[in-house]
Amino acid sequence: MERQKMDGSHPNTTTIPSGDIDAITSTPSQSQPDTPRPPPPRPTLLQKLRYILALRLRNVLTTTDRNLLRLSALLSTPNGIDVVLCTTSYTLTLVYALGQRVLEKQLAAVATNLAEKAADVMLPGETLIASLPASTGTKLLAQTVGSSKAIAAVIADYRIFVRMWGLLGLYTWARGTYLAPLPEGAGRKEKLLRGTTWAAIATCVAFQVLENGAYASSKGMLTGAAWAGDAGKKRETWWWVWSSRFWAAYVGCELVRLLVERAYHEPVVERVGDGEKEDKLRAEQERREVHNRSFTWWKDLVSNVAYAPMTLHWSVEEGLLNDVQVGVCGMVAGGAMLADAWRKTA
Repeated sequence: MERQKMDGSHPNTTTIPSGDIDAITSTPSQSQPDTPRPPPPRPTLLQKLRYILALRLRNVLTTTDRNLLRLSALLSTPNGIDVVLCTTSYTLTLVYALGQRVLEKQLAAVATNLAEKAADVMLPGETLIASLPASTGTKLLAQTVGSSKAIAAVIADYRIFVRMWGLLGLYTWARGTYLAPLPEGAGRKEKLLRGTTWAAIATCVAFQVLENGAYASSKGMLTGAAWAGDAGKKRETWWWVWSSRFWAAYVGCELVRLLVERAYHEPVVERVGDGEKEDKLRAEQERREVHNRSFTWWKDLVSNVAYAPMTLHWSVEEGLLNDVQVGVCGMVAGGAMLADAWRKTA
């Protein structure tokens, strides 16, 4: 009986209840609630403005740095330099033409106003000669017009000069075309494109030879009897006109090429993969290539369509366009090529 009592006095398990542990390990400091902390101070309006300004300044510096690197890459190639100068030259031509019109209207308005006021005090047959000081705005406009015209002329002269050795590039183009004959069984599209390529090469060679001769004559490099006097000047003009006509023929070849490519364009069939990473990368690369080809096609179309009226303008001695129209067409043609060149620097 005594052993049974002793056995019954002991618990069935030695595991201490969790409640007891909490009671043992708890401390007075943990049982008390945490002291509430004051909320952080709200930023002032000046601090917000400083933050926004710093963020904008960082974005501007990052964008400027990226654009300067792209511009450096663009101007590191002859083609990039040419498209930048082409767009700049025709933009200045447009600025000059529009500024000249505004300047002429201002001067005409001043002359008309003066004549109306002097008509009441002048006798029949009298002539009025007056010298009026130009306003600050008129002077600034006249300076802008003069500077734009001068810079555009310098750029145009430079572009013609650096094209004088363009025959070497044409030789390389012709050589590469000759050494890459059409394969047996080539389709109608390939044959048409090959024909337009040879026609474009021929027109470019004729254009380059005539332009080089006319430019050399205009700079006094050709001193023979055939280039002297009125006969030489007439010959120089004739070479300028015919070089532009061959340029127009080249633009026509380019438009035919673009039409052939569009007429025989095969629709792109999107590839369906099994979801693998390689298939997705390949599909993305194909989409990028299709986009680049489409962009290039439209760039060539816009630039050649814009160049077409300019080539016709210089194909006749009297010209067909005014300076405003030449500036607009040149800006569109140069801008299309510049956009493509700038895109490739990204």
